[in-house]
Amino acid sequence: MSTVSVETEALYEGATRIATSAAPAPVKATRAPLSRVRAATEAVDGLVNASLPALHEAVIALEERRLAAPRVDGRIIGTGEADFTKGNTVYQLNHKGKTFQLLDVPGIEGDENRYAKMVEEAVAKAHLVVYVNGTNKKPEKATAEKIRSYLRWGTRVYPLVNVRGNADSYEFDSDRESLESHGGVLAALKQTVGVLDTVLPEGVLLPGNCVQGLIGFASLAVNSISGKTNIHPSRDKDLVIQQRNYRKYFASYKAMFEFSQLGVIAKLVDAKLPTFREDIIESNKVKVRQLLAANIADLQTALADHQRFVNDVSGSFKDCRNLVETSLITFERLLANGISNRWSDFFNALSERADTIVAKNFGENEVIGSELRRASSALQIKVGEDIQTHLQTLLEELQERARDAMQRLIVDVQRMQFLQGMKLDAGDRAAAFRIEQLDMSLSLKEWGGIALNIASYAVTGATIGSAFPVIGTLIGGIAGAAIGALMSVVGFFTSKEKRIRKAQAQVQNKIDDLRSEVMRKLPGEVAKIAGSIRKEMADSVLAQIDALHAKLVRPLAVIEQQIAAMSNIKTQLEHMPYGTIQAIQR
Repeated sequence: MSTVSVETEALYEGATRIATSAAPAPVKATRAPLSRVRAATEAVDGLVNASLPALHEAVIALEERRLAAPRVDGRIIGTGEADFTKGNTVYQLNHKGKTFQLLDVPGIEGDENRYAKMVEEAVAKAHLVVYVNGTNKKPEKATAEKIRSYLRWGTRVYPLVNVRGNADSYEFDSDRESLESHGGVLAALKQTVGVLDTVLPEGVLLPGNCVQGLIGFASLAVNSISGKTNIHPSRDKDLVIQQRNYRKYFASYKAMFEFSQLGVIAKLVDAKLPTFREDIIESNKVKVRQLLAANIADLQTALADHQRFVNDVSGSFKDCRNLVETSLITFERLLANGISNRWSDFFNALSERADTIVAKNFGENEVIGSELRRASSALQIKVGEDIQTHLQTLLEELQERARDAMQRLIVDVQRMQFLQGMKLDAGDRAAAFRIEQLDMSLSLKEWGGIALNIASYAVTGATIGSAFPVIGTLIGGIAGAAIGALMSVVGFFTSKEKRIRKAQAQVQNKIDDLRSEVMRKLPGEVAKIAGSIRKEMADSVLAQIDALHAKLVRPLAVIEQQIAAMSNIKTQLEHMPYGTIQAIQR
């Protein structure tokens, strides 16, 4: 059996010197009643047989309380029957004037879904997690993965193998040489560390140890002065018996303590005492940095996903704008051709009517002028109505093509959204941001608010017939040409038919001049109408396309700003001196 070291003896003395103040409830024992005493007088009978038993019980109860007063240990140790922690339990530990908290959490072997949230909350608070393998078996990889899932806040892990064994396991001297000498102990520790090391992040796992918890408890649950047990009377039938049996094979309680290797854990705590405040601050800083790093990684993933989405739909936006531009070009071409054709029809019809009017009313100059003006006005009204109808048709077709372009864009964006969602789901990524979180309002139910306002342009078409005032002023010139032909001196020496043809020719020349003047001005007039339509398209349809694109692109800037802000905080935390916290500079 190994000799107790000075260091271990100091740890043992410090542990057993701690006084306890909690007083346990008395333990009731079954005792036979006192035999009745035959008294000489009635007064003596009342004193002896009535008062003496009560006094006897009181004395016994007092002695039981006195003997049980220091016995407070072991009440939280399980009995092995339905023995598992059902919730987080906090214990206060005092060591060398410092107060610590020990959080006892439910086990994570098997199915612990009911307690997963409690374990996660406890680990989030902890600065050190002690993983106890109490089975001496190799842990399941799934168990290590559960631990990792709880450790996303950066807490370190200290593995322990709690070696089990009753007193007869240590009967011979060779059994008490060292705890590691027992078969399978070191293998269990090696397997435990190996499984954890393959799963936990680098730098999280501390070197592991083996302990014999029950022997360690039994060695400390004793009064260092009297040598009597401190185990609570309620555990007389199990823990007290085990303590007594262990003591049979060990030279002293101190030897039991050293053999148990609980001192290794005490040394681990001792090593942290000088800097424990700084260590706690630094641990919290590590947690914040890792939380920031995890969020930055999620945001970078979201940024890359969204950038790919924007790149994928950029072609659809370009196609949509091209379709709108093509529709405008088609509109302008058809508008120009339609107006030109209708004014050509106007002048053709006016020419025909002019010949008839001159021939029919030859010699009646006022009638010819009046009829020409009446014919021109009637034809001009018809031109205005035709152009208005033509413009109305073209505007409706333009609106329909623009609506189709927007519908195609929306379908493309929604298809890209669906494909992106499938990629994210297939990758099983829990990105912090997804496209469907955007409120893009992609439906066409409000198309009337973003389409062309064609009603106003349909009204302007009604005045198209009077858009060229030169017509009204030149009609008089046409009539004057006919009158001039009639009044010519030469006309008195020619036949009536020749004079009519001459008058008709001069009227036709004036109509041709008027045709040329009007046709020359048509492109400018068409450009005015087309320009108004282009502006309306830019202010409505194209503006909505740009707004939708801007809404899709805007998250990129927001995510980049968040990444920059979090990276700035993380960098400042990394450069703070160990164990200190400073104000974050923006």
